[in-house]
This record gives sequence, structure tokens and C-alpha cells, in this order.
Amino acid sequence: MRAALGPDGVSADPVDRRAYGHDTFPLALKPAGEGCPAYEPDVIAFPRSAEEVMTVVRLARAAGTPVVPFGGGSGIVGGALAVRGGVMVDLKHLAAVEEIDPISRLVAVGAGINGQRLEDYLNERGYTTGHYPQSLRSSTLGGWIAHRATGTASTRYGGIEALVAGMDVVLPTGERLRLRPSPRGAVGPDLRQLFLGGEGTLGIVTRATLRIRPLPAARAWLVFLCPDFAAGLDAIRRTVQAEYRPAVVRLYDAEEGAHLLESVPHAPGACLLLLSCEGEAEQVAWESAQIGKQAGAAGGTAIGTEPAERWWAGRFNTAGLLHTLRTPLGIADALEVAAPWRALPDLYAAMRADMRAALGLPDRPGAVYGHTSHAYLDGANLYMIFHGQAASAADVAPLYNRVLDAAFRACTRHGGTLSHHHGIGLGKARWMELEYGAAGLGVLRAVQRALDPDGILNPGKIGAAP
Repeated sequence: MRAALGPDGVSADPVDRRAYGHDTFPLALKPAGEGCPAYEPDVIAFPRSAEEVMTVVRLARAAGTPVVPFGGGSGIVGGALAVRGGVMVDLKHLAAVEEIDPISRLVAVGAGINGQRLEDYLNERGYTTGHYPQSLRSSTLGGWIAHRATGTASTRYGGIEALVAGMDVVLPTGERLRLRPSPRGAVGPDLRQLFLGGEGTLGIVTRATLRIRPLPAARAWLVFLCPDFAAGLDAIRRTVQAEYRPAVVRLYDAEEGAHLLESVPHAPGACLLLLSCEGEAEQVAWESAQIGKQAGAAGGTAIGTEPAERWWAGRFNTAGLLHTLRTPLGIADALEVAAPWRALPDLYAAMRADMRAALGLPDRPGAVYGHTSHAYLDGANLYMIFHGQAASAADVAPLYNRVLDAAFRACTRHGGTLSHHHGIGLGKARWMELEYGAAGLGVLRAVQRALDPDGILNPGKIGAAP
């Protein structure tokens, strides 16, 4: 690899290996914070082109060495962990932005580009992806594709799968697959979908062509107090099923929304609903009025926009989870599931109750609360966030896994899916049979074996490896 990539293109330095020994998966972040990362790669490669990625994969395959793609390291499910050592392939040098096609509204971009830098580049030219994950400043385009990411404005703009028109992928053989940008096709299964959510187990995306939009001329905030969580869900359902498409949709339960309602008089148990409309000024004014009617019909009461503006200003803040994880016995995570509208109220109640029981509340300190932030005609996602303290250092990982087990069993019992946009990685892999059953998991593993018979690409992720 040094011969092919040059002396600066490869590192086995212990400091670099330690730096790449974790992502932000809670059970990887805690030991890394204590100076003992648990998943150090043997070598880190820094390719500067797709051809160099191909070379790395071919050399690794010949040596039977695992290859793990690495973007920004911001994923919280352990999707970028070198569980068998091997070669970590840092893709951040693949960050070129090609000329914008203003007629087709497409732009081709290197998969290693940082999300905020991509958005800044487009904004300066009057465009946006509309894709604003909480990790925008620390994640990459390749990571978004690998985990089928969504952003906070996905109800209007769609998830990453709606933005990707084409892509280049380095396969486990070291060959390059080019999937040309197209608005739609009927030439067999859509191969792009194999790699959207593949978590680097089926190929390494090196470049993608994205659909882009003009920057919105206007934005308006709508803020409502809802009597309870079920009423807030009903307000969102009415809105999207009436074919209105607000950009931001966030419904907080009473506990999570409390910090945004400190200066707002409200009844105990009231929930906070934040929405934004974007587009041309006349369109925004009309849509805002219609959404107000839908929220009112569900029992929502309009209040001032200050809570929304405060949330918008701090929307990239993850300090709460990190603070808990930095305590010696602390565990915390944000589990993002999804389900049809009919199931969501009971699913929320069941997950909250079962997660609290798994944490041992009220016997030990901890909290479980939730919100929804991505809505569709047939359903929505649900975030369930928990903080807790283990009884001892030996119980940190077991307690974390007990909470996830309780959460995911409650979720699937009520017809939910285990992940809406974070992916599976290493952290959720053991529960994949709950999602797909033995037959579905067998299909996933068969696809992986067909493309990667040597099992070198990102082993142990999405439950595809036994």
C-alpha cells in the first residue's frame, strides 16, 4: 500500500490507530474516552482517488485482511469499528465537488466530503440538499449513504435515498461499479438501493450524484401546545395526510420538551409541537395557515415561535448524551424507530415503560423520553432517548444491552422497525432477526456472500455476518 499510496498515504502509527479505534457508539466511546479504544485497526489508508481505493481493496483481499470504510466517525451504532483489525480506509480526501448542473439540478460529489462544507458550497451558489442531520458538521456524504440517513427537514426534502440519483462504488473484488444518475429506471432491481444502507459491507461508495434544490426564499415557524403525545401525533398525521409538507416536524413529549417550555405557561403533561414551512413567501404563508387548521382540529394551541427559534439555534447540540457517557457508570443512547400511525401511540407507551423497567427505575437514577421528527403519509419515526447509571463497571455493557433488548422487543411487538436512520452497525446487529426473521436475514447474508465471498468488507455489521 505504501508503494501505491505513497509514504503519507498509509499509517500504522499507534497514535493514529488509537484515533481510529472508535466511532460514537456508546460502548466504543466510553473505553476510548478512558484511553483504551477497543477496536483499533492495524493500518489506516488515506486514498486520494477511487483508483487508490480500488488498489487498497485488492491488496487487502489478496491478504485476506478486513477493510473498514471511515467517514467522519460520527455514527452511534458502531458501523465504523474495526472488529477484526485490518485496514481502515479514511475517505475524507475524496471530497471534490464537481460542476453543478442547473438544468437537471444535479451535482456530483466525492463521498468523503463533510456535510457542512457541502452545504456551504451549495448555499453560496443558491442551492441546498435539504439534508440537515444533527451530525451535519461531523459526518460525511458516504456515511449518510451507508446508513440511509435523514435530516431534520426530511418531511419536505426526503431522506438520503431521495437525494441520490447515481453513485460510484468500489466492490469487494476491487472493481468499480458506476450507477449513472437517472430519475427512475425499470432495468431490474435498483442496484443503488443495495448500497444505500449497506454500511460498507457490500461496497465502498466513492462518489455520488445528488439532487439539489434552490434555497428557500422564506421560512415560517409554527409552534403548538398539544394536550398529550397522542394528540400531537394526530396533528402531524392530519397535516401530512392532507398533503402539506412542512420541512421540520418535531413533537416532544412532556419530559423532553420541558426545557423549551420553561418560559411558556402550560398544563402538566402538555407536549410541544414545532413545525416549519419553507419555499416561496406566498406558498409559505398559505401552507402555514392550512397547517394551523389541522393542528387546531387535533387540539393544538398556537403559541409564540420562541421555542422553535431556540431549538433551531441549538439543533446540533449532543451535549446531554455525551455528559452521561462521560460519567464512569453512565449509559445513554438515542434509539430511532418507525411505525405506522395506528401503532405509534401504543408503541411509544410500551417502549417507554419497558425501557424504564430495564433501567430499574425508580430504584436507580435514569430517564426515558421521546419525540418524533420525520413524518410520512403512513407513519412516522419515534426517538426514544435514555440515560442511566449502572450499578458497577461490570454492569455498564449488560445494562445497556438490556435496555436495547427491552426497547426493540417492545418496538417489534407493536409493528415497528428497529432503525429509521441511524442504521444497525455492530450495536443493533444481534436484534436483526427480530426485524427480518430467519428467512429475511438469510437473504441479506446471501447477498453479502455473493458480493464478498471472502468476508473482508466491514465484517460484523448489519447482522449480515454470522
